[in-house]
Amino acid sequence: MASHPGFGVLLARLLKHRRTDVAWLSSASGIPETELRSVVSGTPPLASQLDNLAPALGFHAVDLYAIADVSAPESLTPQDPAAGSVVADLVRITMALPSDQRANVHQLVDQLPLELKGRPSASPFTYDQHKAGSGAMLANLLCGNRNLRSLTAAAKILAILTEGRVYLAASTISGIGRGRVPLTSDQVEAFATALGIPAGDLAAITGVELREPSRPDDPLAAEMAGLLWNCRRLTTAQVGLVRDEAESMLVAVPDDASDEAWNRVHHHHGRWWGAPRR
Repeated sequence: MASHPGFGVLLARLLKHRRTDVAWLSSASGIPETELRSVVSGTPPLASQLDNLAPALGFHAVDLYAIADVSAPESLTPQDPAAGSVVADLVRITMALPSDQRANVHQLVDQLPLELKGRPSASPFTYDQHKAGSGAMLANLLCGNRNLRSLTAAAKILAILTEGRVYLAASTISGIGRGRVPLTSDQVEAFATALGIPAGDLAAITGVELREPSRPDDPLAAEMAGLLWNCRRLTTAQVGLVRDEAESMLVAVPDDASDEAWNRVHHHHGRWWGAPRR
């Protein structure tokens, strides 16, 4: 698999896909055009440039750091990389709830305080983009920039948010991150859904051509990608608190309920538990 071609190449691909140019980006970001042309030509970007480019391009700053293969400051990294399995459960449960109850879950996440003590001292493992290229970049975006250090949790998130259309085993995600599994259009679309990045943008950056026609946008999946992003500021215990609250909103599914009328989440004690579709 091709190695990382450099941020300038990726930025040029993105601008071409969006049918815009360096002059526009200079105006939108406040970065002098001469500096941006230097970056496009191959000069490694500065952290300050990435910070200004991110809002202009509509990216989270830490995601742009990963795309550029630049180490992000600790202040931008997830609070607790070990929270992945609980986050996956939270997303799975919340996705089944009606909109008003989902709003309550989002509100609870937003209201929880940032716990400044007890941050993990070890940096999460990252895949080598210089060796593995775009596959490593996607794995770093999902596993490193969201609190999904667990590849099993990352695999669950991809399956949940694509509603089972794309299922990648943890070993497959590892293979993508190490450059041993070639990227496909379905995989790029799945990562884009989980990351909340437009599939066309991610395809342009990775150089993978999407299938035509493109899949229509899924507002619920986009909302859950936002929940996944917001959970990166929480600890495992805090995510567990939200997960338990979301689970308490589930009710017993009537025995004669149809799949069209009910979302089933899990089965225990002889009953399905879920939420009515509204």
